Amino acid sequence: MIRYGTVSSIFPEKGTIKVTFEDIDIPSVEIPVLQGRTEGTKHYSFPKIGEVGICIFPENTFNGFYLGSGYDEATPVPAGAGAGVEITVFNDGTIISYDENNSKLYINCKNQIEIVAQSIKIECPKTKIVGDIDIDGSVNIKGKLDASEDVTASGISLKSHSHSKVKAGGDKTGGPE
Repeated sequence: MIRYGTVSSIFPEKGTIKVTFEDIDIPSVEIPVLQGRTEGTKHYSFPKIGEVGICIFPENTFNGFYLGSGYDEATPVPAGAGAGVEITVFNDGTIISYDENNSKLYINCKNQIEIVAQSIKIECPKTKIVGDIDIDGSVNIKGKLDASEDVTASGISLKSHSHSKVKAGGDKTGGPE
């Protein structure tokens, strides 16, 4: 049996929900929310209370599955969605999408992104970062470093520092100040 149900209770830690059926106004038993993958690589996406979706129940039983919901005029398809585009839009406006037609991953996060790894390698012909950068740790550069503005080390300017003990001839100056 296939029925529309409105999510009335959620149990995210168990992966189950209860739905209320409009025609009989009673809740179902706890039923699992169908997920894309649950072994090895896992996918988890959970409905919210009030979301309407399709449920399927084998004949003469109350144990079934919540299959999910669809788009309509009240809940339109996200902007940017289309053939070959997988997109997730979160309540805070954060967007993660992948366009397989153009091999482009797009992330627009409304707060911060945290990546935890043993090692990260970024390999591309050119990387552009817009904004300030704070680095806690050593920086090793193999290649040229160009700076369009001044560079400072321990508060000493590369452009405007002076040297002590300056003498004419072959003597060496003192350290930068």
